[in-house]
Amino acid sequence: MLVGIVLVFVVLPGVAWAAPGCVVTYGADSWPGGFTAAVTIKNTGDRVDGWTLRFDFTAGQTVTHGWSARWSQSGARVQAVNEPYNRVLAPGATVTIGFNGRWTGGNPSPAGFTLNGTTCGGQPSPSPSPSPSPSPSPSPERVDNPYLGARGYLNPEYVAHVNAAATAAGGEVGTAMRKVAFQPTGLWLDSVAAIGSIRGGMGLRQHLERALVQASSQGNSDPVVVTLVLNDLPGKDCSSWYSTTEFPVTAEGVAAYRNQFVEPIAAILADPRYARLRIVTLVEPETLGSMVSWPQDPPCVEARTSGVYVQGLRHAVAALGAVPNVYVYLDAARSSVAGWTEVSGSLVDVLAEVVEGTPGVHGFVTNVANYVPVEEVFLPDAAKIHYGSPLYLSRWIDWNPYIDEDDYTRFLRAALIEAGFPEDIGMLIDTSRNGWGGPARPTAVSVSTDVNTYVDQSRLDRRVNRYNWCNQLNAGIGERPAAAPRSGVDAYIWARPPGESDGASDGPNRWCDPTFAPPMGSYRPSGATPGAPGYGVFWPSYFATLVQNAYPPL
Repeated sequence: MLVGIVLVFVVLPGVAWAAPGCVVTYGADSWPGGFTAAVTIKNTGDRVDGWTLRFDFTAGQTVTHGWSARWSQSGARVQAVNEPYNRVLAPGATVTIGFNGRWTGGNPSPAGFTLNGTTCGGQPSPSPSPSPSPSPSPSPERVDNPYLGARGYLNPEYVAHVNAAATAAGGEVGTAMRKVAFQPTGLWLDSVAAIGSIRGGMGLRQHLERALVQASSQGNSDPVVVTLVLNDLPGKDCSSWYSTTEFPVTAEGVAAYRNQFVEPIAAILADPRYARLRIVTLVEPETLGSMVSWPQDPPCVEARTSGVYVQGLRHAVAALGAVPNVYVYLDAARSSVAGWTEVSGSLVDVLAEVVEGTPGVHGFVTNVANYVPVEEVFLPDAAKIHYGSPLYLSRWIDWNPYIDEDDYTRFLRAALIEAGFPEDIGMLIDTSRNGWGGPARPTAVSVSTDVNTYVDQSRLDRRVNRYNWCNQLNAGIGERPAAAPRSGVDAYIWARPPGESDGASDGPNRWCDPTFAPPMGSYRPSGATPGAPGYGVFWPSYFATLVQNAYPPL
C-alpha cells in the first residue's frame, strides 16, 4: 500500500536560520505491521547550512532504523538531523532521507513538519500549490536480455571504498584498482534491515534514486540495469555449519519472509518512479543447491519436507515477477555443488516445482559469490582417460562430470529446456572472483602420468578443495561484467563486490578459519585467507590480492 502527501511550508521571519521555505514529500510503502518511508525536502528559499526536520506520528508508529540523517524519536515526536555530507541545501536543492518503521492500529502520514525550529503546520503558501513531480518515463518493453544494450549501476559507496584502497596502495596496483570502480556490482538485500540500509549505508530506495541520476547524467539513452541479490529465505543455506537465518523454517517464518522482506522490496521496485530502470533480482543463493546436495543433512531434510524453501521462493518469484521492469533469475547453485548427476536431476525437478503456476523466472544464475572458473582451459573433459584413469576419478574432481561453469550452465540450460522451460531461458554467471590469475596460474597442461597430479597441475582453480567458499587464498577477479558473452548466457555479472569479506577469520563460521580442516579429511582444509574482517566488510588487502590475480588482467 502506497500512501503519499505533499506539504508546502513557509518559514516565518525572525528565526535564527535563513528562511528556507520548503516542499516536503512524504511517502510510505506499508505491509502488515511495518513500513518504509521516504521523505524528500526541497529548499525553495535561501541557502540552508544545517537543518533539522521534525514531525509527530499520530497513530503510535515508531521508527526502527533510518538513513541519510541522524534519526531519533521521543514519544510521538520524530527528529531527523542532517549528516555532514548533506547539511547544505542550496536554493532549489533537494535531499531525500528515509526510515523503516512499525505500526499497529494504523499508519497515517504525519500531519505537519517543522524545519529548523519553525512550525510550518502544513499551512499552504500564498502561491498556488507546487508543481507536481515530473511524471515518470513510461516503462520500456520487457526485453529478452536485460543486460544487453544497458549500462550497469555503479554503487557510489563501493566506488568510494575502491578509490580509497587505490589511493592507499598507489603505483601500478592502485592504478589497476581504480579500474574496478568503473564496473557494476550487485546490491545484497540479506536482511530486513538491508532494505533501509545495505552494509550500513544507503538503502534500496536511495540506490534506485542514484541509478536514476546515473541514467540521466551519463549522456546517452541506454537504460541502467540494477542487480539485486535477495538472500533472506527462512533457514537459508541449510548445509551451513553456522546459521545466519533471520526467519525460522516454519509457516510463520514463510509469512514473515513474505510480509517483512519480499513484499516491501516488491513494493519499492513497483514504484512508477523506477519504471525506466531495468532491475535484475538474483533470488536466494545457496538455498535449493544446498537442499538437494545435502539430502541427509537434518536442516536440509527439514527445508525439503516442510516445503518452506519452495513456498518462500514461489512467493518471491511471483511478487517480483509481477513488476514489469523486474527480471527474476533464480539461483541454480554452481558446478562444484550441483554438477553430479544425482544432484543436478533433483535440482532441475525442484526448480520446476518452484516456477510451476507462477509468472515464471526470466533465467537462472550460477556461481554467486563463488570461485569456479568459467572455463578450465587445460581440463576440457572430465571423462578424458589419462593413463588408464578418467579424470573424474581424481581426488579434486571427485566424480563430478562438470569441471567449470561453462560446462555446467550449458548442461543445466539444456536440462531445463527439456523439462519444459522456454527455449530462450537465459543464464548468468558471477565472475567477480573466479579469474585465478597471477603467478600460480598454469600456462600449459601437466605432463604427469599420475591422474591426481595431472589434474592438480592443470587446473586454473587453485583451491585445495572445490567445495571451499570463504575468502579463498590467491583468488582473482574474473571476466568483466559483459552482456551475451556466450551462447545461452545473458551476462557475466559481479554479484559479489570484489573485496567484500565472506566472514571473519576468527568468527563463528569455521569455513572462514584458515586453520580449520573439516571431518572429510585433513587434505581438505578451508583454504581461507587469514585476517578477514566480518561478513560484508570491505577488506582492502584482500581486494589488492583479487586485483593482482585478476584474469584477464586489469
